[in-house]
Amino acid sequence: ADQLHKLCCCLKVYFPCFFEDSKGMGAPLVSFSEIKGPRVKISNFYIAGNGTALVNVPVIQNRAYWEFKMIESGHFCAGVCEPMKTSLDCQLTERKRTWAFSSKSLKTEFKKGDSIGLGYDLSDIRPVLKIWHNGKLVKSLKCSKDMQNDVYPCVSVEEGCMLEANFEGSLQNFQFGPPSNYTGIMYTRDIL
Repeated sequence: ADQLHKLCCCLKVYFPCFFEDSKGMGAPLVSFSEIKGPRVKISNFYIAGNGTALVNVPVIQNRAYWEFKMIESGHFCAGVCEPMKTSLDCQLTERKRTWAFSSKSLKTEFKKGDSIGLGYDLSDIRPVLKIWHNGKLVKSLKCSKDMQNDVYPCVSVEEGCMLEANFEGSLQNFQFGPPSNYTGIMYTRDIL
């Protein structure tokens, strides 16, 4: 039974398609979308190259949490943005309508194997974006009140950085989270 469970998890990772849920309906995975920069390389839940990629669902739950594991060191930016198909070849901090943390501006050294956790809290008047490093809160950022569209989790990489994403916590457990009252990103249908 344990080997069968491992096989099913591998199939979900290497063939991110629809799997049967308890109602016999397909349950899509939260993963990277097709909206990415031309020099960004996406393979399952890994991102490398140079540029930005968005996740395939917006954050609409009250408190969402997701993690990245640093596979190869380099520079990254991570946060949320309104969906735009422009400026995908640059870093998130250079894009409009984006709220993100840059590894260069945080006074923390990120090394291979480290966990980068992000939380997006919609429960207050102004949304708050938080970043954790190996389970320790590093910084919080109040986002703009005038956001008019849904926001999507996003990440940009450069300088050899490779990250492994964990958006839901369902294929593998989160390394350090989620914090109290946060859950992994839910596929929009799962909220209904």
